[in-house]
Amino acid sequence: MEVQDTWLKVTKAGLKVATQDHQSGGRLLGLALIRSGLFASQARSLLEVSEIDVSRSLVCPRDLALTFAPQLTGILRRFAGSVVLTDRLTVAADVVAEISDVWSLLPPTAGPDFDYRKDMGNRGELYSYQYCRLAADDPAKVRWVARDDETLGYDIEDANFAPKRMIEVKASGDKSVRFFLSRNEWGMAHRFGDCYEIHFWGGISLKAPVKDEFDKLTGLGYPLIFRGLESMLASNQLSAVPTQYLVTRSGASERTGPTE
Repeated sequence: MEVQDTWLKVTKAGLKVATQDHQSGGRLLGLALIRSGLFASQARSLLEVSEIDVSRSLVCPRDLALTFAPQLTGILRRFAGSVVLTDRLTVAADVVAEISDVWSLLPPTAGPDFDYRKDMGNRGELYSYQYCRLAADDPAKVRWVARDDETLGYDIEDANFAPKRMIEVKASGDKSVRFFLSRNEWGMAHRFGDCYEIHFWGGISLKAPVKDEFDKLTGLGYPLIFRGLESMLASNQLSAVPTQYLVTRSGASERTGPTE
């Protein structure tokens, strides 16, 4: 379905699901649900608690699959012949490609009010998550931690490195390198040095299909990676200016309130 003014309209893809899903044994609806992003969190969790075997199939103990991805596991069972659930969940490589690719891991837009900054941030974080997984020796060691806790001071954790790499992601529709760091992010960057890196994605369009845009941006050299913020500032590769000031009363007036 898509919204046109105040109307809901069935898309071509939706019409195909409605008329042909029974012929595919439920696969068309399963694919549509996976690609919608509605189960992005469960897809991410399932990938993180599973192993990929030599045939590129996903293998996960049954109890973990049902704990971390209960609805997604039910959807995957539509793929008869490619998915088997016994004492463990086994998913064939072609279906793994669907649940691990960028479009299925993007959370849905923030809601009817459309939060531009939130949706831009989600897209940038997703791109870095996928970028790190593709480069990793063990993709399961790459975790999108900001999906569970936004107070850590970074978005992605990559345990393929020792010590682990902490990654803060910045995304913009502009190609100019310009971003803000919170007090927490600033402190983490200085505390962990080269173990903390910032990924910058520029030229993002929220209207672009995510897979096409990911391929395009990585082809252009994104993400730009800034590792070791303190040394980069000292060498003038980056510059930073304070954008907020704490204002307090000074002297005696700080210790007394208003007089009656």
